[in-house]
Order: sequence, then C-alpha cells, then structure tokens
Amino acid sequence: MAFREKIAWVAFLSTVLIWGAFFILLAMVPHAARGLAMLGPFIAATIAQGAVMVAAAVTWAIAAPKEANAPVDERDRAVGRRATGFAYLTLILGVVAIIVWLHLGLHGPDIIFALAGAFILAEAVRFGATAIGYRKGV
Repeated sequence: MAFREKIAWVAFLSTVLIWGAFFILLAMVPHAARGLAMLGPFIAATIAQGAVMVAAAVTWAIAAPKEANAPVDERDRAVGRRATGFAYLTLILGVVAIIVWLHLGLHGPDIIFALAGAFILAEAVRFGATAIGYRKGV
C-alpha cells in the first residue's frame, strides 16, 4: 500500500471513529447541557485527530522516506479531484438539510454542531473516496 493511500485510510478511519464518538456523546448529552459544555470534547476530538494523523504520517515517512517525499503525480491529482467532488456534494446536501432543519425547529448550539457535523461528514467522504480511489486505481 502506498504512502498516500495509507494516510487516506488512517484519515478516514480516525475521522469516523473519533468524530463518531464525539457525535454519539453529543447525542447523549441533554439538550440544555449542550453548548459550552461540549467545547472540551470538541477540542479533545480535534487534538486526537491531529495526533493520530501526525503519528501515522511520521511513522510511515520514517519507514519509507522516498515514497513520502515523492511528488504528486497525475493519478494523485485525479484521485483528489474526484474525492473532492464527492465531498463537496456531501457538504452542499448537508447545508441544505440544515437549512430545512432550521425551519423545522433547529436552534441554539445545535446549529453549530449540525454545521460541524456536515463539514466532518464531508471530510470523511473525501478521505474515504481518496482511499478507495487509490485502492481501485481510479
């Protein structure tokens, strides 16, 4: 497995697991307790995601420095463009869903969490599509 594919898989899996845990925790917190009380877990999830990505990148860069420093080729750009397209569509659909949800009663800090969720879901789609693109050779 190539360096960029490994990074894409780690990014996808860590996003799904770390942010999935955050949103499960958020769903279990009573509505009145949301808001600033969730700032700590949000920051912890952000730091955890960053730490996992740095650890994976450093580990694999040390193991295969030539591969890690290889320039981006046409295949990498094609995989990235396709994955970004999927992610953009996901983000647009998420924002439209949030706008509809606003009219159905979404309010307060839940708006921010919904927007963050749309962004994180779009990133998970981008990472997953990148990993699958490398795996399938698209």
